[in-house]
Amino acid sequence: MKSILSKGCRVLVALALCAASLLAEGSAFAQTLTRGKVVDAQGEPVIGAAVIVPGTTTGAVTDFEGNFEINAAAGTTLEVSCIGYATQTVKAAPNLQVVLQDDTTFLDEVVVVGYGVQKKSDLTGAVARVGADDLTSKPVNNAFEALQGKVAGVDITSSQRPGTVGSIYIRGQRSIDAEQGPLYVVDGVPLQSGGIDSINPRDIESIDILKDASSCAIYGSRGANGVVLVTTKRGKAGMLQLNYAGTVTVEKLVDKSPAMDASEYITWRRWAYYNSAPTLYTPGDQPDYTQDQSFFSGDPYALANVNKGWAGGTWDPSKVSNTDWASMVTRTGVSHEHSLSATGGTENVQAFGSFGYLDNKGTQMGQEYRRFNFTLSVDIQAKPWFKMGGSINGSWAVQDYGFSRTGQVGTSSGPNDIYSASKALLRYTVPYDDNGDIINMPGGSVVNQYTVVDEYNKSTNNRQTFRALGSFYARSTSARSGSLSKDSPTVSPSVLTSVTPAPASS
Repeated sequence: MKSILSKGCRVLVALALCAASLLAEGSAFAQTLTRGKVVDAQGEPVIGAAVIVPGTTTGAVTDFEGNFEINAAAGTTLEVSCIGYATQTVKAAPNLQVVLQDDTTFLDEVVVVGYGVQKKSDLTGAVARVGADDLTSKPVNNAFEALQGKVAGVDITSSQRPGTVGSIYIRGQRSIDAEQGPLYVVDGVPLQSGGIDSINPRDIESIDILKDASSCAIYGSRGANGVVLVTTKRGKAGMLQLNYAGTVTVEKLVDKSPAMDASEYITWRRWAYYNSAPTLYTPGDQPDYTQDQSFFSGDPYALANVNKGWAGGTWDPSKVSNTDWASMVTRTGVSHEHSLSATGGTENVQAFGSFGYLDNKGTQMGQEYRRFNFTLSVDIQAKPWFKMGGSINGSWAVQDYGFSRTGQVGTSSGPNDIYSASKALLRYTVPYDDNGDIINMPGGSVVNQYTVVDEYNKSTNNRQTFRALGSFYARSTSARSGSLSKDSPTVSPSVLTSVTPAPASS
């Protein structure tokens, strides 16, 4: 009987120990589980908020009621975040409640709207903004290239000719033949002619684009095609800061429309004659020496090149020389730009100045663009109630336009650049005669196209442009209105000078 009782006691003790162990584990688990709720400033639950333990992979997401559970002991640091709310850091505790505040950083961004500035949260019109970081995120030659692909509803095309900008359309083409370019306003000054291509992109603080009818309410009919507002950089209070930025880019023209080589064109021309009169000529794959003398008789030197294929008595196209005209007028384009700026000042006087240089050698021979930029701005808080300042932005540009139809009389057709002219020349023709002299009309009347050999050195089309844009302002407030606000509208008399000598061609 005692043995039975002893065994029973041992069983009871074992069961008690097991129960105590399970209770201890459950208590430990309960201590590491934190439950809580995430709400906004109005007490509404925040759905999909992320609750994580920084530096670990432990995390949770709030449900439709804003509730969450996370394995974190009391006192553990938790980070709570959600799009549109400011991220908060809290300590884990039983029945935790986290109140997220609205993130006003983005909504407080200041946007230029033509008649002053507004917070983005108060803006109702269709306005797009591109900041300085986006404008200089890649090497560009002008502000148009910097805007490409960064603004919805704004179509910008580029030009392969250095110093020449493409077109810009805000919300598509609005007319068949009327002017469709937007109005450009630089530091509050509407430009009467030209665009912003002469401004160094590194001197621009931001570009705001007005895309809807509100632009007409501000600028009248001039803003019918949209308005591009450019704000240049100004001085900032603090120690003098010197900044240098420069880039070097390499360009190469990729031929997306390869031409037939010499033997392919010769065969094609034979087929053309055969298809026009099958009873008179042989098919293109059955060449005839006598017929070739007629087919390619326009230029004796080109015909001599074709006859190389008949040197063995039978047709061998591999013996015909192939002239790559495009390679004679193209090159690897190299562009380099440099910008040196300085900014600084006190609480009452701030200044900014910069100097920039751009050298852009195009991929086509004879095309080049060089530009010098300078910028200077000063802002003076003369009195607590009076502020004044001004800025001037100048540029001097020299463009070697290269081969074009400029100066041609009686025609508006034909190639407009030397690369297109080279593509019009047939590859069975040759550039030089037996004496090494240039053949002016390779192929003769068959091709009827002037040669491109050394043509970029014979045609001068040089364009020089100087532009200076100045704006000056003065504003004051009465004693009752308090201190002067940086965002107050300004009245800016302006001075715009643009000198463009007429291009010379010969």
